[in-house]
Amino acid sequence: MRISNENLVKLLVSKGIITSDDLAAGGKLNPVQAERFIDFVIDITGLGKMTRVVRFRNEQLLIDKIGVGARVTVPAQEAKDPSVRRGVNTSQVVLQPVELMTPFEVSDTFSDHNIEGENVQDTIVRMMATQTGNDIEELLITADILGEAKLESDLLEGGSATDYIKDSFLGLIAGWLRLADSGNVVDLEGASISANVFSRMLNTMPIKFRRDRARLRFVCSPDLEQLFRERISTRATSMGDMALTEAGNIRVFGVEIVPVPIFPFQPPVVEHVVLTGTTPVSLRYSNIVEGSVVVTISTLGSTPEAAFLETTDYTIDEVTGVITRVGGGGITSGQTVKVTYKAPPQMLLTHMDNMITAIGRDIRVERDRDIFARLNQWAISTKVDAEFEELTAVVKGFNIAAAL
Repeated sequence: MRISNENLVKLLVSKGIITSDDLAAGGKLNPVQAERFIDFVIDITGLGKMTRVVRFRNEQLLIDKIGVGARVTVPAQEAKDPSVRRGVNTSQVVLQPVELMTPFEVSDTFSDHNIEGENVQDTIVRMMATQTGNDIEELLITADILGEAKLESDLLEGGSATDYIKDSFLGLIAGWLRLADSGNVVDLEGASISANVFSRMLNTMPIKFRRDRARLRFVCSPDLEQLFRERISTRATSMGDMALTEAGNIRVFGVEIVPVPIFPFQPPVVEHVVLTGTTPVSLRYSNIVEGSVVVTISTLGSTPEAAFLETTDYTIDEVTGVITRVGGGGITSGQTVKVTYKAPPQMLLTHMDNMITAIGRDIRVERDRDIFARLNQWAISTKVDAEFEELTAVVKGFNIAAAL
């Protein structure tokens, strides 16, 4: 039976996994604690039944793959060697996990005046552990090594509400949405979510990977799943009744639809493009969400920078996804710029365990004391990476309408 997040937190507390009193000076969790902490993080992400969790201790993780990609059977003749031999294909999936840290602190004054007293620190540790799981899910799904441009105020308290910095967290790795661009992709041409959308994605997947539909999963945002649920709820059938009254996952063409809480409805996209003269440049996606385009220097980092101005420095056709430099503006001809925008809804189709989450066993939950500031400091540290074991077993459907 699947344990709820609330009960899992209570279990972790009762086992002494994430309480402040049990944090040793070194902070490194013992093997049992680490395994339970990883289970906790994966459970709260909603990806527990979809992703293959690989636990590691090395700096780099290699997963061996073996498969047969072509015909291996030949005609046989009595008492005669066929003179051919077939082999298997071997390769490796390489994961290079990146280090993550969740730093936070609690002052003595806050603890003294809080209704929970000193117990509030354990509550905060559990809350931070939960948020760490949510942050890891966001990283695994939406990360792009180019790093989005975001308002400084969106990432840092007291930051500028007009200037932009690079989201260095989501620039650590390439997440599954970005990795899927190298798999099988299908432009759904602005179609509303329907049986036809799912059928086109299924038909895009190589036949050898869709034979066992019981192991296939459509992965999408809860909002996109809700649109499909709304569509079929009007049907005078048992499936329509189920969509309207029950919370269980829906199946279409025998494949389960899995809505993942932090899977974005209109996913962020970042590209580096070269704008030369006034030659139009096509971005990866069309039907861009109106007003979501931000154009900055490609070398954007932690120093706040003003964005280039639409109509003054560039023009954007959001319907066709075409950007054009404006002569005489602030963008030099031949300059590479960072273009951040929101794309229409997307969905992934793959089989269970093809999505790999690499997470380090050497997890640290460390505590220290600043006696002068009169506060306790914590840091939750781990390493993660994302990958697909088999990219040819992935279909990415994009350009889905945001409404019925």
